[in-house]
Amino acid sequence: MPFGFDLLVSRKISPPEREEVISLLARSSLAFDEGAELIALIRSKERDGERLAATASLFGNVIRMVAVDRDFQEEGLSASAVSALLEASRAGGRHHVFIYTKQDAAARFAMIGFKRVAETDTAALLEIGAPGAEDYREYLANSRIDAGAGKIGAIVLNGNPFTLGHRYLIERASELCGALYVIVVEEERSLFSFKDRFAMAELGVKDIGAKNTAVLRSGEYAVSAATFPSYFLKDRAVLSVAEQQTRLDIAVFLNVYAPPLGLNARFAGSEPTSAVTAVYNDTMRRILPQNGIEFFEIERAEAAGKAVSASAVRDMLSSGATEHIREYLPESTITYLIEQLSYKLPI
Repeated sequence: MPFGFDLLVSRKISPPEREEVISLLARSSLAFDEGAELIALIRSKERDGERLAATASLFGNVIRMVAVDRDFQEEGLSASAVSALLEASRAGGRHHVFIYTKQDAAARFAMIGFKRVAETDTAALLEIGAPGAEDYREYLANSRIDAGAGKIGAIVLNGNPFTLGHRYLIERASELCGALYVIVVEEERSLFSFKDRFAMAELGVKDIGAKNTAVLRSGEYAVSAATFPSYFLKDRAVLSVAEQQTRLDIAVFLNVYAPPLGLNARFAGSEPTSAVTAVYNDTMRRILPQNGIEFFEIERAEAAGKAVSASAVRDMLSSGATEHIREYLPESTITYLIEQLSYKLPI
C-alpha cells in the first residue's frame, strides 16, 4: 500500500461509506450495484481529514466497481484495491477471478497478472487464476463432432427449464447445420440448477440430429454474471448498459467459443417480451456477420397463441396452475420434473 493511504476490506459498509462509494463511482461514470460480497476502500490521510481515494468490489468471482479519485490516478491504488480482493478471495478458496472494467483500464490490471478474455471499445473482461479460458477452449476443442454438409452452428440457452420452444429452435437449426452445439449457461442464478438444466437439455435433444448435435457446458464464458450482469439484473437493467455488455458477451463468444468449435453460424429465438434479450439479438445481428458468423433469428414456437417461454412454465410451477403445462414442455422435461425433482404434474 502506498504511503499516506489506509486500506479496508469489508463485507458491510456504513451508509456514509456507501454514499462515498456511489459518489466516487459516479465521478468515474460507473453505477453502484448492491450485493457485493466484499468492498475494498482506500482512504487518503490528509491534514484536513480523510477521503475516499479508491474502491473496488467483489461479486462472487467477479471484481467490478473499480474507481480511483482523479487526484490519485498515479498512485497505483486500483491495483492495490484489486490485489486486496484477490487475496481475500483466495483465502476463501476461490482461485479464478474475473475483472470487468473499462477498456482503457485493462492494461493496468494486465500488469498485475490478469489476462484479457475479450474486449470492446468501451469494456474489457480479464481473468486471473485457473481453470481459465485456455482450459475451456481445450474442453471445446475436445468436444468437436464431425460436421457433415451444412453450417457449424451454436445455440446458447439457459433452459430454465427446457421447453418446446427450445426444442423447436434446435430442430430448425439442426436442419441447417452439419454440426450444432447447444451450449447451456452454467451460471447458478436460476430456479433449476445447472446440473438439472443440462440434463433436461440433453434429454430434450436426444432424438434430434443425434449425430450432428452436442450439448456442452458454457463454463463461465456465456451470458454469465461476469460478461453480462444486466441479464441477471433485469429489474435495474438500462438498455444502453445492456447493449454495451451484450457487445462484450459477443466478443467473448467470438474469442472463446468460435475458434475451437469452428463456428460459422449462431441461432436464437425471436424475443417478443424481454427488452434486454431483444437488444441482445439485435446486437448479434449487427456484429456477428462482421466477424464471419451468420446470425439466424428463428420465430418462437407458440402455445395457445402465446410464445412458449420458460418464464411462463416457472409461473405455472410456482402457482400450481399446471393444467396447460404439457403445451409448453416436451415429454422428456415432464418426466424429469416428475421423476427427478418430484413435481406433481398432470398425467
